[in-house]
Amino acid sequence: MPDDPRKVGRYEVLARLGSGGMGRVYLARSRENEQVALKVIRPDLAEDPTFRRRFTREVDASRSVAGAYTAGVVDADPDGTPPWLATAYIPGPSLQEAVRAGGALPEDSVRDLGLGLVQALAAIHAAGVVHRDLKPGNVLLAPDGPRVIDFGISRLVAASALTHTGTTMGSPGYMAPEQIRGKGVGPAADVFSLGAVLVFASTAAGPFGEGSVELLLYRIVHEEPYLGAVPDRLLGIVASCLDKEATRRPGLREVANALASGRPATPLFRPGWLPRPATVGTGDPRHLLVRATGPGDTGAPTSTAHPPRPAAPDLPGLPAPAPGPDIARRRLVLAAAALTASAALGFTGWRLLDDDPRPPAGTRLWRFPVTGVLVNHPRVAGDLVYAASNDGTLYAVDAASGEHRWSYTTGAALGSAPYLLGGVAYLGSDDGRLYALDARTGKERWRFETGGIVHSPVVTGGVAYVGSADGHLYAVDVSDGSRLWRYRTGHDTHSPTVAGETVYVGCSDTRLYAVDAHTGAERWTFTTAGAVSWFPVVTGGLVYFGSTDETLYAVRATTGRQVWRAQGVSAKAGPLVARGTVYCGSGRELRAWDATTGERRWALATGGDVGAPTVADGVVYAGSSDQRLYAVDADTGERVWTFTAGAEVHPPTATPDAVYFGGADSRLYAVRT
Repeated sequence: MPDDPRKVGRYEVLARLGSGGMGRVYLARSRENEQVALKVIRPDLAEDPTFRRRFTREVDASRSVAGAYTAGVVDADPDGTPPWLATAYIPGPSLQEAVRAGGALPEDSVRDLGLGLVQALAAIHAAGVVHRDLKPGNVLLAPDGPRVIDFGISRLVAASALTHTGTTMGSPGYMAPEQIRGKGVGPAADVFSLGAVLVFASTAAGPFGEGSVELLLYRIVHEEPYLGAVPDRLLGIVASCLDKEATRRPGLREVANALASGRPATPLFRPGWLPRPATVGTGDPRHLLVRATGPGDTGAPTSTAHPPRPAAPDLPGLPAPAPGPDIARRRLVLAAAALTASAALGFTGWRLLDDDPRPPAGTRLWRFPVTGVLVNHPRVAGDLVYAASNDGTLYAVDAASGEHRWSYTTGAALGSAPYLLGGVAYLGSDDGRLYALDARTGKERWRFETGGIVHSPVVTGGVAYVGSADGHLYAVDVSDGSRLWRYRTGHDTHSPTVAGETVYVGCSDTRLYAVDAHTGAERWTFTTAGAVSWFPVVTGGLVYFGSTDETLYAVRATTGRQVWRAQGVSAKAGPLVARGTVYCGSGRELRAWDATTGERRWALATGGDVGAPTVADGVVYAGSSDQRLYAVDADTGERVWTFTAGAEVHPPTATPDAVYFGGADSRLYAVRT
């Protein structure tokens, strides 16, 4: 970027890795060819004397941390203009990125991860520091084990008075109750966060669900964590870590002993400690991608060797760390956006690849036959694709190979899309039931009865929300399938969306309803001239939805007041909102509008009726009754490529590597993106 520096201190800036509340983070290298992650403080913070004092103390504290599984501080200039801090560069994704891309980790990988995090916290606490912000985004996954990073809000225990009265430091969903209440924070707070991180790693969801900051903080202080999907062998120690009373939480040694119990006496983090295929960033099982953008590079790949690691603290019962695996068999490739004879190489990211090439975009990877037709979009979670057929069966298929893993048949047709969260597949059926199935095996966990066809559910915060043709919106406890509340519309109630503390759902009575997510109390309604039957989309304070009155609406999420509408739109399936744009099929066209103003940006004509679109990596994918899947540039509306199936193409789901969809020819397709 033009405003990125080319040099900071003695380091040459190679690329921007990201930005956060304190400033920007760059990939940089020293004259000795050592790579570092260089954090440069924002100018406004650098001008604050209080922040300068705090930052100087944090640097001093961080320098004293010596652990095998921490990204240690290698250099800093707290008095510089601007101040900066350099830590060891770890060429790997965060736990947050890895789980979001590839799903929950296997139990053995979670246990090993936990043992590494215990050693990291032991090193941090031994230096008199409390991390205070341990979360999935602050855990990097390297081939030779995890690294805990970012002491940006850590404090010396003795210097905790620097924290202003009434402020809370940490990330919602992973903070300890005493941290939220503003009480004294010690090492036990990091143990609480460790438990929450292990829940996320093992279930792909935090123990207190999703929602607004206020809602998450309330749940942590007043409600019990949701641990229903945590593996049995991890459940006891994780529950102990999440005890709301700090004095009752286990110490790190006790956590280590529990995680190591029954584990073979082998070194930690040998090759294969993370599952293969490792799907990170791109969604391709053969790729590990760390994206970065920056001012440029010489074109020569630089060394990614890890710096020497200090010995870990001695914790009885904890296996010793093993040396990193040999990665010489893989090639480090610089992925460049453009390369010409006269132009410098634009640095866009480092890609760790196996040797086999990828097929071109628009190539069919596989197709899987089903009995019936897949009328709604499939879901992808981990290494599986889940697709519901109108023959009443939910199919789980290997995302890479198209091989059948399992199937589960309900008592009637399936027109809904499954919802995957925390190792559970939730499915609405025309037999009037909401099902909860084990996502790996298809084994039924529970079923919930309604009086009509059950549409696509949404799950968050330990609650499944689902609409039924019996005229009700239901809230169901996901731990046992019991009803928490129901809201009566009196007409066929369709697929809901949850944002913050509100459930938004359309109804065949021509209304969009906003309902309190906790109590089921009505907040507001918005009336159209037609049925509201598809998923509403909530983003940027607006709710977007279509109606059979051929109108696309944008209304205020808090009040239901209309902001804009686009008429003459056959918006029965959609919309999709991304990149500040609303995308929706309208008859034989795929159209795009400005999400703020409703001004139309572009339209692409097809040879048939266009269904609900999806988007990945700047490309919109939409199926049409002309038997084609269209890949369209999200910004310009220009066609990128098309794929012809054997029949009408139904709503797709896209990952950065493949798009999955059902066809009217009774097949599930996977096509390279």
